[in-house]
Formats: sequence, C-alpha cells, structure tokens
Amino acid sequence: MTLYLSLRSNVLNMRQFLARRTLWGALVLFALAVAACGPAPLGTGWPSVSLFNSVCNGTTSESILVAYTDRIVQVNPVDGKAVVLKNADCENRPPDSEGKLRAWDFRPSGKQFYSAPVPYDDTTMLAIAYDQHIYKIDNTLAQANGEPTAIDGITGHSVTDLVASDDLIYVALSAKDVVALDRDTLDVKWKFTTEHGVWGKPLLQDGTLYFSSLDHHLYAVDADSGSEKWKLDIGGAATSSPLFYEGELYIGSFARAVFEISTDGQILNQQSTVDWVWSTPVVADGILYVADLGGSVYAFDTAENLQPVWQQKVATRAIRATPLVVGDVILVASRDQKLYWLNRADGTSIIEADGKPLVRELQGEILSDILLIEPGEGVDIPKPYVVVGTTSTSQILVAYALDNGESKWSYSFQ
Repeated sequence: MTLYLSLRSNVLNMRQFLARRTLWGALVLFALAVAACGPAPLGTGWPSVSLFNSVCNGTTSESILVAYTDRIVQVNPVDGKAVVLKNADCENRPPDSEGKLRAWDFRPSGKQFYSAPVPYDDTTMLAIAYDQHIYKIDNTLAQANGEPTAIDGITGHSVTDLVASDDLIYVALSAKDVVALDRDTLDVKWKFTTEHGVWGKPLLQDGTLYFSSLDHHLYAVDADSGSEKWKLDIGGAATSSPLFYEGELYIGSFARAVFEISTDGQILNQQSTVDWVWSTPVVADGILYVADLGGSVYAFDTAENLQPVWQQKVATRAIRATPLVVGDVILVASRDQKLYWLNRADGTSIIEADGKPLVRELQGEILSDILLIEPGEGVDIPKPYVVVGTTSTSQILVAYALDNGESKWSYSFQ
C-alpha cells in the first residue's frame, strides 16, 4: 500500500509536467513514477546500443555495446554473434563445459542498465547502473576493476548516458539534478539542481553543458564550475539532448513543438508538431528532421527560420528514436515494431521491387536509436548495415542492408 500511494502521489505531481493523457502518456507517467520512487523491476526499460572501439595487442576492433536489463554485452557487427571473451593476452578464453566459447558479458548481481558505457581510458570503459553505481570495466576481460562507486551524498537513478570530458564525468539523474564527478576519483565536484528529472543526455559544447529537464526548461551551465548561465522555459517537459548545429541549439519538447535556440538562451524560431517530441532532432544539409510520439516525421529548413519542408504520418505508434539520415534515405523506427525506409526529399515511403513500401517488422518495440555500420577496418561487410535494438530479449538486435532492407543477422540474449 505504501508503494502504491507513493506511485500515485508521483503520478499526480507529474501531470503538471506531462499534460496529455494518451496511452503513451500513461506509460511515460508510470515509468517516471517508478524512477522517482525506487529501483526499477528487472525486465523493464529499453536497450541502449552504441558502437565501441577497443584495442588489444595493438589490434583495433569495433563492436556493438548493448546495455539492457541486467547486463552489458558486446556483439560483432559483422555477423551478430557475441564477442568472444579474451584473456589478458588477447587469446580466446577456454570454452565452457559444453564446448562453447565464452561471451563478453558483464553482469553484476542485482543491477539494471539503461545507458551505454563510455570509453574511460585505452583499456577501460565506464558504465553506470540504474542505481547510479559506476563501474570501471576492463574492455578485454569484461571484469570490474575494483568495487563500484556510488556517487557520494547523492540519491537518485540514472537512465541516460554519461558524458565525459578530459577532467569530469557528467551524470544526469532521473528524479532531478545533474552531477559532475572528478574523472580520476569519481568524487563529486559540483551538483546543479533542477526542479524535476533529467532524462536526456547532456550536451557538452565549448565549455558549456546544455541539458533539458522534465521541469520544462533547457539549461546552460558552466561545465567546469556548474554555475548557471541561463535557463529557458520551452513550454513542456523535454527528454532529449539538444542538437548543436552551426552555432545554434535545436530541441523538441512535450509542448508539441521544435525550437531553434541561441547559445545565449533566446528562442529564435519554433514550429509546431502534432504530438510530443521525445528524441533529439538530426540535421543534414541544413534540413532538420524530427519525429514525434504520434508517428509523424517532419523536415524543417534551418536556413529559413524552420519553415516546414514536408510532414508525413509514417508510423501507427510513437517514434521515440532519432531518425537516421544516410544519403537520400531516412530510416525511422517505431513502437509499432517496424522500421521504415523513407525518401529524404519528401518523406514518402521507398518502394520495393514488388511495389510495396520498404518496411521491416520486428518482434519488439523499437525505442533505441538506429546504428549505421559501415565497411572498414575490422568490419568486413560488403555494404552498409543498419542495426536496430528492440525490447524483445529474443531479438535484441537486428541488422539489415541499408540499400534494400535485406535481413543480415539477429542477436538474442543467451
């Protein structure tokens, strides 16, 4: 009963921040309430996927890092197989009792992960669990170097990526506040207080840390001292990292709008969207592409005060992931479990040889951003792949050929 009352209280308080009562809105409210109250149950969340380069005996290899539920794993982008665990001499570890090679799998007891690890030094990555314990993980051995570090004097949870500078590590907390840690000791250097949670990855740009909050504000903070430079009301809760492009900031919010903002905190232009904007916009050749939680995708001209170029209703459910723009193609992933190929010129569907739209359906909702895997050193593939992460543990990652949507591989938890 106590937990129920706590959840109910948090939901009621958050309605002033999140104004629309849709099914997606209810899910967001519940997720935020859980994040504010205590540990999230295992099995909830979304996979965080990122590309990672590691060096072993002078050889660089690229892998896909997946942080999801209770583990962090590495996956080979060429074939979708788990990266084989090595020893300190970069040789494969002996197989298990069933003769199977051991996989690179970091799984501390009782922890849950929402965010991707970041490089720490040449041999180590830094990962933060939901309960804000920070691990230094050996890139080769998949082992923690020492005990995890809890942020001293700070309560709260972490659901977004760490940001690292040469001297500091920045941590956004889902209930409220952003904290800067000394990169070497992980001691708290400063804390900046917000009125509500920070779910979007902060942006570090030219000595300033920019971040959005559920309290309706976009903040600019001195990255070294944590002193506030400015804050700006953007009319609704925001869950994404701002985009920096040609000296300006771009961000969407739950006010059903996308904004162009100067680096001194002035709204220069804004345009309406049909529904809430969750993800970070992307820009290509001066055109800003944005998706919303109603399933629509937009193109705005940054050189013409964000004048609309086109708008298309693409998906039947929310689009949380940032669209991927490659050449003349836009890829969009949705909670309707589908990946869409669109013409960049007008947002219409790309058509396959059989006359049908180029769309691929997956087993789970797609909440993570799309990765582009390109041929190169250590990545022996004939042409670019796109990789999407889903909430289904039997199909966590799926790779398709960029040009025609041909299925290349699928990865699931073992």
